[in-house]
Amino acid sequence: MPLLKEDTHAQQSKLAHYCKTGIKPDLIGVIEENLHHYRRLVFNIGIDTIETAYPITYRFLPDEIWDKLVYDYYAEHKCKTPQVWRMPLEFYEYCVEKDIQSKLNMPFLNDLLHFEWLELEVHTMDDMTYPSFTTKGDWLNSPLALNPEHRLVKFTYPVHILAATELEGKAGDYFLLMYREKESGKVQCMDISILYAYILEQLQNGITLQAILTEADTLFQINDFEMLKEHALNFINDLKQREFIPGLLNT
Repeated sequence: MPLLKEDTHAQQSKLAHYCKTGIKPDLIGVIEENLHHYRRLVFNIGIDTIETAYPITYRFLPDEIWDKLVYDYYAEHKCKTPQVWRMPLEFYEYCVEKDIQSKLNMPFLNDLLHFEWLELEVHTMDDMTYPSFTTKGDWLNSPLALNPEHRLVKFTYPVHILAATELEGKAGDYFLLMYREKESGKVQCMDISILYAYILEQLQNGITLQAILTEADTLFQINDFEMLKEHALNFINDLKQREFIPGLLNT
């Protein structure tokens, strides 16, 4: 049995549509001069949430472009999540689906929005259980424990390195490690090479560093295992200092 009468549900749907689009509906029993307050309150909450989630994009886009973009999103998109803080994810997905970056001739826009959303996502993600580890053992031939609260992402534009005004013409292959510090909860970003991204991806799968480097020496046509090992261990030591790699997995 429905919780609301059919006519009540219809009235609520009309009011919700008005709050999204600004198109006045035919509603029963409302004071028309007060109706705009509902629209203003609901619209402002949504827009403020998006602007807070995407401060770089918000500052970069001209006001008239940004205003039209968020207005069109708010009017056209049917939100799937009841959580206001997740609305920015759907805004990013809307921009990708509508290919806004092509319409604005800004081929880096999807990457920029994705980067900004990731920071919010990593900051607010649920606490994850850290693996059991030890700091003593063979770092080359033992699986390593990683901070589970992270994202490893490939971008076409270096949105995590350069200002938005400097991105044009910088297309390439860029890799970002983003993680949340266990103690402080701060989100940290590291620009890493394709080689280090490969190493991290394999470490996530429980493969030992020795096995990874043996494969990488051929895969990346380095043909100098000792040099590769030296650079890789420096990278691992950096991640140890950052406490992204706390130790060796207890097996």
